[in-house]
Amino acid sequence: MQRKEFRELISVEDARILVREIKIQPASVSTSIEDSTNHIIAEDIISSVDVPSFNRSVMDGYAVRAKDTYQASETNPCSVKLIGIVAAGCADKFFVDDSEAVDIATGAPIPDGADAVVMVEHTKRQDNEIFIDRPVHIGENIMRAGSDIMRGERVLRKGTRIGSREIGVLSAIGKREILSASVKVGIISTGDELIRPGEPLEPGKIYDTNSYALSAGVIECGATPIMYGIIRDNEADMEEAIDTATDECDIILTSGSTSAGAGDIMYKIIEEKGTTLAHGINIKPGKPVVIGLIDGVPTIGLPGNPTSALTIFNEFVAPLIRRTIGASTASKTTTTAVLGTSIRSQGRHQLLPVGLVRGKVYPADKGSGAITTLADADGFIEIRPEVEFMDAGTHVDVTLFGDVTRPDVLFVGGSCPGIDVFEDLTGLNIRAIGTGSSGGFSAISNGTADIAGVNMPDASGEYNMPIIERMGLSDVILIKGYRREQGLIVRHDSGISKIEDIIGQRLINRNRGSGTRALLDIKLGELAGEKGISLREMTRSITGYDSGAKTHRAVCDAVKNGRTDVGFGLRSAADEAGLKFIKVAEEDYDLLVPKHLLEIEEIRALCGCLVSEEFAERLPAGISVYEGTGDIVSLERLNTS
Repeated sequence: MQRKEFRELISVEDARILVREIKIQPASVSTSIEDSTNHIIAEDIISSVDVPSFNRSVMDGYAVRAKDTYQASETNPCSVKLIGIVAAGCADKFFVDDSEAVDIATGAPIPDGADAVVMVEHTKRQDNEIFIDRPVHIGENIMRAGSDIMRGERVLRKGTRIGSREIGVLSAIGKREILSASVKVGIISTGDELIRPGEPLEPGKIYDTNSYALSAGVIECGATPIMYGIIRDNEADMEEAIDTATDECDIILTSGSTSAGAGDIMYKIIEEKGTTLAHGINIKPGKPVVIGLIDGVPTIGLPGNPTSALTIFNEFVAPLIRRTIGASTASKTTTTAVLGTSIRSQGRHQLLPVGLVRGKVYPADKGSGAITTLADADGFIEIRPEVEFMDAGTHVDVTLFGDVTRPDVLFVGGSCPGIDVFEDLTGLNIRAIGTGSSGGFSAISNGTADIAGVNMPDASGEYNMPIIERMGLSDVILIKGYRREQGLIVRHDSGISKIEDIIGQRLINRNRGSGTRALLDIKLGELAGEKGISLREMTRSITGYDSGAKTHRAVCDAVKNGRTDVGFGLRSAADEAGLKFIKVAEEDYDLLVPKHLLEIEEIRALCGCLVSEEFAERLPAGISVYEGTGDIVSLERLNTS
């Protein structure tokens, strides 16, 4: 099949107009209230009853005529005669005359003749005589019929999304079923590389992310997803799935097979079966998008990459669904923030995912193939194609991703299980980005991070301070953290017992810029010195030295699955994976904080947690506090001419 290039890309504005012009007629279906959560009401809801439907007591006490209490006081209580008892739900009829009272429970109907309720706390009873020590006015402690909802009142407007509060209202007016707008959205994931979550992950395969993420997005919009599963890269299979979805659905979403490559044929199917309205939008992420109509059914081919697919869904498809079902189209939730770092754009309209921490935003984009891009993002900023560069400190509008939980602290640097302990004990929402120690130093230097976890030795073996001095960092605080055992990680049947044994073996190394990799380099350099060769010559004899796993768990996985013979990492990770650990060294893992943040509540909470007994007890084996834990080292940059 000859490779097909994109047609002329349409602008984001034109794509929005095109989608707005698509018309879909939703159905209305009768839905029981217990099954209606997240549905969209298709008609105004008018109450046919008063709520409450009778005058009711809001207190336990005595129903009386208010005028009988006007002279009451603690020193001179008035008395009335008890003539009966009314419980909640009671249908017994009483008439309260002058100087009479009825014992009444909260929620019970007010008997005829009574016009107030005296709280039981302001009474004393002797046989059938009630003494009242406080006056009440007419209507006191009574909820009148219809005072909450009146018969004929519109209680819910057409287009309202049903949640727990709305179901409470519907129940209160006796509404058992409602008409809700129904839009069925077919979801088709394409690709030979896909398998369903829960199945064993075979070589070269990836789990189907988009079917489930898009399904959740459809539900959030108030529509009904119909998942057609994974369709292989076979034109006949795709056509069959499209034909079925066209008969059953109001909208069809596909993911994958849109980018005009040799294996991407969805655009061809749409073009042959219907009308292609657009093939490609000048946007990042999400350029490979196909929008068309097949038998009048809008069919939108989304990119296969998860971040691109969800971005296009949120920006173009979700508004179409909400408009179709008549959902109240609330304006996007936006907030103004300041860029924490400079951003270089790529000359294309861009919706850049960003994280938001205390008024500062930072890019959360790990590439369109990374689903965690959106998991780590609180919203996005829109960058127009003519903007090539944005300086740190620039004020930007952030469109938030719905009901997001904003992090309290942005933690960047070396990955460590101690971060989880911090989060558990402080209750803070810590967004941790594992970049390695070098990334942590850089994030503090450019003002992006609140705190960095660093474990970077220099050639002498001293940790972190030499790096701070070399980078010329000023107004920073180094908080001494804890110590971690680093060493060789192997399977239990391995013959490797010391660092010299890894020569000639397959190694899984850590990523460049990590303190763990730097520590291994120091140890290999010492070994090379003993043998009278260079470090470069030494590393050439180790297969996989140039590899770079981003986490300690990734190192353990490679060893456990037999993809490599030995890894270098934390004892805690080896123990968790059930692997053998051979200690090589103990390192310092410290916290680097901008000086101006040291006194904020979140950093103070972390510092307090660090020196607590509970923190020391919760650390996994191979990680421990020591006498220097919690010490604060300040480094002021010297002025030189």
